[in-house]
Amino acid sequence: MATKSGEQFVAVEEAARLLDVTKRHVARLGDLGQIRYVGRGLVDRDSIAEYLQERDYYRSRAWSEETAWGAVALLSGLHVDWLGQVQTSRLRGRLRELAEDERGARELVGRTRNRARVMRYESYGFLAARLHKEIVPVSRRRLGLADTKQVDGYIDTERLAALEGKYGLRRSPRGDMTMRSTSFDISVMKTIASRGNGALAALDAAGSMDAREHGAGSRALATHLERFAEGRAHD
Repeated sequence: MATKSGEQFVAVEEAARLLDVTKRHVARLGDLGQIRYVGRGLVDRDSIAEYLQERDYYRSRAWSEETAWGAVALLSGLHVDWLGQVQTSRLRGRLRELAEDERGARELVGRTRNRARVMRYESYGFLAARLHKEIVPVSRRRLGLADTKQVDGYIDTERLAALEGKYGLRRSPRGDMTMRSTSFDISVMKTIASRGNGALAALDAAGSMDAREHGAGSRALATHLERFAEGRAHD
């Protein structure tokens, strides 16, 4: 392992071992942008961890955007009126099944990944304050996590595209502004964020690469599933 500017990198051979693939496949993943090369023969170690976590999540077929938000609403103890009665009933049953599975919380993160596309951007002083007014923030205080002072929240996909053009936002995998882009009804998301029981915050945190956030989110998400199965989603 090599260290440069406070960041940790590994050689291609070590990356192949960690990913359990060939060196040629490591190169292909780099070409696809699924892991990050930082120099000739060196791979960013964090990108390997991100890829492994996402690969685990992606083993589960993702639900549609509407179904994913339906699951979030049900776990939040809120009414779902954008899905049919049969579809809602099946979704309730699937959530109860996940509650009985020790890996249910992890699978739920993968199933609901289509609720939004997570975009990260570089922050430049005044931008954080301006963009914070554009998003639907989700408090993490119930998880024992401090709400970030940086931008992290949901935003309409078309609105985000407009802001990218207006401010020249630069995407960066290490950026400290997180915009969760979705085409779902923003008014419903605001209701979930303001009146929900914290299930959305748990879901967001459970998908984080930060070990503390991931752990807190996963534990809370498992609890939300259990409460839902017991008919106590409003607790």
